Parts: sequence; structure tokens; C-alpha cells
Amino acid sequence: MKTPRLPEALAPVTLTETAPHVRAWWSSARISVVLLLALAPPFAVAAVTTGGQMPGIFAICLAVVYTWQFLFATVRKRSVDLDGALTAALFAMLIPVDVPIWQIVLGVTFGVVIGEQIFGGRGRNILNPVVVGLSFLIFSFPTGGYDFPGAAGALWSIPGAVLLIVTGLASWRIVAAAAIGLMLSAALLGGANPVAEVLAGGFIFGVVFLACDPVCASATNPGRWLYGLLIGFLVYLGRVGSDGTADGLIAAVLIAQIFAPLADYGVVQVNRWMRERRRG
Repeated sequence: MKTPRLPEALAPVTLTETAPHVRAWWSSARISVVLLLALAPPFAVAAVTTGGQMPGIFAICLAVVYTWQFLFATVRKRSVDLDGALTAALFAMLIPVDVPIWQIVLGVTFGVVIGEQIFGGRGRNILNPVVVGLSFLIFSFPTGGYDFPGAAGALWSIPGAVLLIVTGLASWRIVAAAAIGLMLSAALLGGANPVAEVLAGGFIFGVVFLACDPVCASATNPGRWLYGLLIGFLVYLGRVGSDGTADGLIAAVLIAQIFAPLADYGVVQVNRWMRERRRG
């Protein structure tokens, strides 16, 4: 009798030689499930506060994301995973409900294709597709009002942050460094209330679900501190003279993810130099 196959989310996994690299129990499907669980509370809050319009946007984003993932997966002869649902959910939460459908399709397409699939798909990309897609929309349509979930959404992001940090899918160093960078910038440059700056504009949500992307964030511990501090500093600069909307955080994460490989490279080179110096 043929042995039935376990679902991918439950089947045992081993180390992989190609991206996305997983260890021990983890697989791409399991990572996506945990990330979706962490996102569920702020997603539910955002769905309620938008008056029920967000589920429709989510359905559009889901259709666009999986259309492109299916096309690229067919050409590459690979399977489609759950990460598309996470990408669609983040897009739906951060795209305003009054944005025209054609802009939604254009932004999601740009993020998924240019930000992810041309690099080989999830695990091989250097930038978060949601950050890339939102950056495209913000730069192309600057009056769109791309706002993060407010204080309620930020507070509901804390349980997800704890889950991701405990499971190792988010680095506490990045979260701490981003908060420290923002608070120091607010205290030293503008005299603003540091704690209020952290709680404003969905900063916690953006750091946890965009900046802490396990694929695109810095991988070395010193690099994570530099990466987070840069985000905090850039977020404050983006808020100076503005209304503190999502534009500043999206740009900050985009710039930080561009320089994340360079930060890791610098850390590795310094480590190598120090090791060679100790050995004479």
C-alpha cells in the first residue's frame, strides 16, 4: 500500500542547499503560517476600522499575487507557497481603501515581479516585495495617503512581535535598534517625546512585519543593530515637517534593505581582519 504523504506544512524537512535556506523543523510553508498567525490580530483590527472595505482589497491583492506567482512557478517548474497570502495581506492593510483598482493591480504587480520574482522568488529576493510595491505607488502617486494602522494596530502588533521573536523569525536586535534610533533622533534632534514617536504612525507594525523580514534584513548581529538604527533615524527624518504617515517608514525600510548586504559584508570583513590580527 502506498504511504500517504503529509501536507507540506507538517512534513519533516532537512537542510537545503538552495534558497530559501531552512534549518531543522522549519520550511517555507511553516514560516508563512507563523507569519500569518502573527499578522492576524492587526489584520482583523484593520479590517474592522476600514468599515469592511479591506477584505475586497485583500481579494484583489491575493488574485494578483498568486497570478504572478503561478506564472513564474510554472515556468520554473516549482510549487506555489503560502507566502503569497502574507504579501497580499500586507498590501491590503497598507493600501488606502479609496485607491483605484488599477493602481492596486499596478502596485502589487510591480512589487511581486520587480521586487521578488525576477530574483528567483521568495528567499532569493533582496527587497521585501510589499516595500517595493508601496514605494512605487508612493513615488508615482504621492497624494495617495498611504497610512499605517494607527495606535490600535500598533498595539495589536505586539503579540505578533513576541511570537516572531520567540520563534526566531524576527530579530529583537532590529526591533530594539529601530526603537532606539527613533527615540535618540527625536530626543537629540527635535526634542520630541521619544515614547510617543515609537507609538505613532504604526512604527511598531512596520518594523515587525516589514523591517524584520527574515529574507531581506541584515543577517549578522552587528549588522542588525546598524540596520535597525538606520531605520529609526530615517523614520524620524521622514516625519520632520510631515504628518508622520507611512511614507517615511516605507522609504526608511527600502533604503535600509538596500544597504543591509553592505552592512553584513562590512561586519564580515571586520571580523576577518580582527581574526587575522589575533593570529599575527
